[in-house]
Amino acid sequence: MQEHRVDLVVVGSGAGGITGAIVGAKHGLKTLIIEKGRVWGGSSSLSGGGIWIPNNPVSRAAGLQDSFEEALTYMETVIGDVGPASSRERKMAFLRHGPEMIAFLMQQGVRFVASMEYPDYYPDKPGGKIGRSLDPAFFDARKLGDLAATMRTLSIDVPVAFRSGETHHLPKAFTLPRHFFKTVGIFTRSIGMRLRGQRPLGLGNALVGQLMYVARRLGVDLWLNAPARRLVVEEGRVVGVEVERDGVPVRVRSRAVLLAAGGFDHNAEMRRRYQGVDGWSVGNPDNTGDVIQQCMELGCDMALLDDAWWGAVAIDPKGERQFLVWERSMPHCIVVDQTGRRFTNESASYVDFGHDMLARNREVPAIPSWLIMDSRHRNRYIFGMAMPRMTPRAWLESGFFVRADSLEELAQRCGIDRDGLLATVARFNEMARRGVDEEFGRGRTAYDRFYGDPRYPNPNLGPIERPPFYAVKIFPGDLGTKGGMLTDEHARVLKGGEPMPGLYAVGNCSASVMGRTYPGPGATLGAAMTFAYIAAKHVVATASAPASQA
Repeated sequence: MQEHRVDLVVVGSGAGGITGAIVGAKHGLKTLIIEKGRVWGGSSSLSGGGIWIPNNPVSRAAGLQDSFEEALTYMETVIGDVGPASSRERKMAFLRHGPEMIAFLMQQGVRFVASMEYPDYYPDKPGGKIGRSLDPAFFDARKLGDLAATMRTLSIDVPVAFRSGETHHLPKAFTLPRHFFKTVGIFTRSIGMRLRGQRPLGLGNALVGQLMYVARRLGVDLWLNAPARRLVVEEGRVVGVEVERDGVPVRVRSRAVLLAAGGFDHNAEMRRRYQGVDGWSVGNPDNTGDVIQQCMELGCDMALLDDAWWGAVAIDPKGERQFLVWERSMPHCIVVDQTGRRFTNESASYVDFGHDMLARNREVPAIPSWLIMDSRHRNRYIFGMAMPRMTPRAWLESGFFVRADSLEELAQRCGIDRDGLLATVARFNEMARRGVDEEFGRGRTAYDRFYGDPRYPNPNLGPIERPPFYAVKIFPGDLGTKGGMLTDEHARVLKGGEPMPGLYAVGNCSASVMGRTYPGPGATLGAAMTFAYIAAKHVVATASAPASQA
């Protein structure tokens, strides 16, 4: 077997992995990223690119009043004590080092923009804020040279570069002038960048593009088509990883291994075993839990394997999974189970929505559930990439969208209990006219209202009464699983409660510090990048320590 030597090997090329590689390389470590797929960027490339970092320097400079104490109060309140993955020590490590991580990356040339309108997902809780999330600045793909061709991208073509903090304007582009002109500005900005010869990237591609540009400038190597097959352990210490590079086995020896390889989003057997569902993930299709299984074989501690970053997913005629956020939040719609009853606040954060769907399915059939809309929803708001009033024929012919002239007909066509649906809609319409959801509190928080229509007294409520009516089948999908190796506040993988020397894990292959919830927009990337920064700094400190301390 061929051998290759480095100081730090990073398994996975998402935002967390690249951040760790940048830190290692900046501090003099010979660093290698190995990527299982033929493209790099992982689920980070497919994401909105938002990064939730409380008390960060960019948001503070933009005017946000925040503090470590407020952020810790918020995290303790919304996450609670759900086990060692989200221990107080790990929460404090995230909050202390997150702002440091952002400042460090900015010093390397990575640029961020504060999302000052984007609320935490529980802004009414103690310590909750609006504006803690960051977006990556737009990035010109030409700077990556040949690497641009191997970046993972969305399966649908997004013709404009925009930021996750701007997305709430898009579905409301035809409602109020400010949303219309903001949307026009997004398109105009992208056109201008292209006319200047740039290849503008936004969202997750802008984030990983900037990070990879810095990593390559610092001398970080990247191997594609190089899955990790086995961790190399000698005398209880991880000293490298066996890799199959373009089909050729290579043993990469290193001072430390940083696992940032994603979860088991697309491993149906693991999903059924630990979560009871096959999974409808929109995460990186290469995420099949390989390194999690390898660490299980080594006896490493595991946690949160039964959980994921849940959300509502619809499957379009091409088989593509659409992650629904604003679509279920606008007025003139509800979500019902197969008995025709509502079971949650449709405008709640996607993780809460997914948890509630799974819980409801344990009582009555709720997988799939149905998003029910009247004509005003379809005529006023963008659904996915479809403009108002322009429901693609393929959507109707395939059954992706079900259309009917009456609720009775809609129930019959969808297999929903007729009496249950009629009673639910009648009750909902009464509450919508009063502007108060007495059952689930929809529209109560700033997060609910962020994706609502501000022309309404309650931006999330509108009666369902004008035909034709529409229904879309939805499933408990996810952005990725969130359970795996249990790590300490230094991101060291634990075995029997003790750190396994030489082995670190971050991102979705590790048990999340966020526990069973999702505190704010970009909490996945924020935690992955912060703990990668912590891990690499720990490797650097260990590498420079005397042998007796290493």
